[in-house]
Amino acid sequence: MAAKDDFCVDNSDDFDYDDDRNLCQPPKFKRKRPSSSFHQDSSSSNSPGSCNARRESAQHVPSVSEWTTKTLGKFGIVFEDNPISIDEFTQTIQAYHVCEKTVPDFYWSLNVLSKRGLAFSLEVPENEASKSLDKQADSMKKVREILSNFDAFINDVLEEEDNDLGKEQRNKAMFFVWSYNVRSFLNYYMKFLEMMNSSMTECWFAIQDKEFHLRELFMVFSRIFFLEPELGNKVVKRFIIGTKVVSGSPDIRYTCTNPLQRRVLLMLTEAKKSESWGEKKPFEWRNSGHSSDSSSETDPKVGNFIQRIVDAHDLGQHGGKLLLELSSSVFAPTMVVGCICMGTEVIFTYLETKEAHLNKITYDGRCDGEISYIRYTEPLNYLIEEDRNKCIDLFFLLGFMQTSGYENLFPDPPKN
Repeated sequence: MAAKDDFCVDNSDDFDYDDDRNLCQPPKFKRKRPSSSFHQDSSSSNSPGSCNARRESAQHVPSVSEWTTKTLGKFGIVFEDNPISIDEFTQTIQAYHVCEKTVPDFYWSLNVLSKRGLAFSLEVPENEASKSLDKQADSMKKVREILSNFDAFINDVLEEEDNDLGKEQRNKAMFFVWSYNVRSFLNYYMKFLEMMNSSMTECWFAIQDKEFHLRELFMVFSRIFFLEPELGNKVVKRFIIGTKVVSGSPDIRYTCTNPLQRRVLLMLTEAKKSESWGEKKPFEWRNSGHSSDSSSETDPKVGNFIQRIVDAHDLGQHGGKLLLELSSSVFAPTMVVGCICMGTEVIFTYLETKEAHLNKITYDGRCDGEISYIRYTEPLNYLIEEDRNKCIDLFFLLGFMQTSGYENLFPDPPKN
């Protein structure tokens, strides 16, 4: 057997995402010749200069932020041509039985109360029509009316407490937290509109500020369903591909609240959408047969739904970050769940792969004909009542999973 130092890895080729080179090449190993010149140079290879060079090389880790759908394809990871229904997506997640706790009856009651209490739609802030000052004032007035109606709804529920909340003390505690989170969301939305108003005279909401507050808006919204978000850059993940290492982090991450587990339930990345998508309803867009040319890397032969509405660069980033989160997912080792957020529209995704395919990528840096699919839903706008009602079941399911059946938020009282 050769000594450990008799082998070195050829790292001469870095990832190149702009040409047609195959990224799935196997690792290249070169046996060092046991010549006298090697032994003479072995001492110099451990010099401070060479150590610093190796250290700098190790610190330079390519980011999946540079990936596109073309990069994903070279590793055998592709987006399905057509979306699946939100119900099918929810059933797929549920089938993994991440949380073994029995679903309480109040879980379903709260689901129904949410559809009754959130019976409103809000202005989509990035629409052109919402830029005028008069439109902003009308939106603010509408939100105040919604808050007033919601308070009246809360009072009605409390008057019928036994029918709507039941006898358990935890049900009432959950209801008060839920109602507080709904009001927090509506109040933040008003704050959001005010900030847009104040910056409109200059540049109508600087892009970075807009992205930040849209991210915060979604995080506040998700708390309605007992989800607890955290910024993704708190932890940067790394993944080995053959002889290379890539890194990255999502914009938002939802991890299980159990401190002994801390596995990733859901990761979210933000993306740009085409102008035509923002102007049309989803069904109008699909019937129009429009194909976005916002990205030169969209394959015209594919007819892929999601590639027509989301930039290929953003899709590549999302797919790469799903791959990075896979090993720490609650659905590991074969599945990870994600979400693409375009303004106030969300697309739920999941990557499902086989262990053999993952091993090919990790150890060999190639795919050898293996294919894993990223499945996804149609975009749903959580500010619009009709869209929001479609995904309420999924949001509540994710909140139930993250909190271990709500035990981490509302522990059962000690038994005498």
